[in-house]
Amino acid sequence: MIQHIMMWSYKDEITRELQAHHERELVALLDRVPSLRGLQYGPVVGGRNQSFTHCFVMYFDDMDGIREYAVHPEHQAFAGPFSEACATQVVTDFEVKGV
Repeated sequence: MIQHIMMWSYKDEITRELQAHHERELVALLDRVPSLRGLQYGPVVGGRNQSFTHCFVMYFDDMDGIREYAVHPEHQAFAGPFSEACATQVVTDFEVKGV
């Protein structure tokens, strides 16, 4: 399994309503992108996070699944407006080992 993790903060001018819209669209990717196996997201509540306010974790079977996700039209339609709403982002992928 591969986990795709993103932490981000919205731009100051992005309203709560627009944030909620982007998060609904994020969740909708579960039904729209076949290689996306699972998703968890929410606000950051602590830790040393360099001031990121939100985080998601996506689950894929393998790197081929992430590659399919990256070019999928539904992801492309989501990613542009979402990225424009973000002030900062950091993304990483890792292969799950162990329990």
